[in-house]
Amino acid sequence: MTASKMFVRDFLGLLLIVCTVLAGLSVLLCLLALFAYINHEALIASTFFHESYYLIAFIIPPYFIARYINRSETLAAVDQYLLMKNKSET
Repeated sequence: MTASKMFVRDFLGLLLIVCTVLAGLSVLLCLLALFAYINHEALIASTFFHESYYLIAFIIPPYFIARYINRSETLAAVDQYLLMKNKSET
């Protein structure tokens, strides 16, 4: 594994965190819309639902990003790269 692949893996890890946070925000906005609807605040519930509607797209990508990052070949290559890097520094 080269340094550029390590950079891509780290970038995908950051992307995983961002997508997970946005998916959590989508779920939170849906819950707030439900609570507003229960309290007969239809306009506020509609606003929360429409705001959360676009964030639903972030629910699926974290699953595939995590599967790609945690493949056994990728983990073995990372360990081998870090071992090689530590040997070259000493």
